[in-house]
Amino acid sequence: MIAEIERAEYLRVGEANYTPSEILRITAKLVEKRTTQMYSVGFIAVAYIWLKSNGLCPSLNRASIIASHAAYEFGKITYRPSLDPAAKETAKSVTGDPSSLERLFRKYRSVAHICAARVSANEFLDETHIWDRVPEVEASIISTSAAFQMALEEVTDVSSWNIWDVRRYFPAELKDAPVLVGEDNLLAWVDRGYRLAVENGELPPLGG
Repeated sequence: MIAEIERAEYLRVGEANYTPSEILRITAKLVEKRTTQMYSVGFIAVAYIWLKSNGLCPSLNRASIIASHAAYEFGKITYRPSLDPAAKETAKSVTGDPSSLERLFRKYRSVAHICAARVSANEFLDETHIWDRVPEVEASIISTSAAFQMALEEVTDVSSWNIWDVRRYFPAELKDAPVLVGEDNLLAWVDRGYRLAVENGELPPLGG
């Protein structure tokens, strides 16, 4: 209800004249604090799929090790506030502790496919205001979430994840929406994290 009221005001006065309510500002801050956590969850989900596609047995431990090494390499992620996409970028450190990453993933694994979709789509999407909705973009995010859900279901047992079932409630009208699978930075970092893990003796080499 609050979101509908806020967006109606945004559309009425325009982005330049819109001032979010105090409750929305507080909520947005809480969401922003979880940005790095959601990124890590999405990265681990992608690593699960990467392991299987490269002939290795996927597991949370292995995916977390890859995410750990990648995190120590890139260190931080940058983003802009969803209420002010023109603001200066914020940089936040991503945890590189494998045990912490495993606990974090277990906490949010029900939405791991959605987090993976957001991480993957970052290569394609521009920063926009939270209320500046583009139907085509929303359709692609939903489609990408469904694709990651299917991929995770194929590579590992998700029966205990209590996963948010995007596929079951997937709108038929979105069947032609493109899936935004990151092919550059994201997979390069997964590959880099894996290679560092192999060099450290934590994961077997491909074909090994």
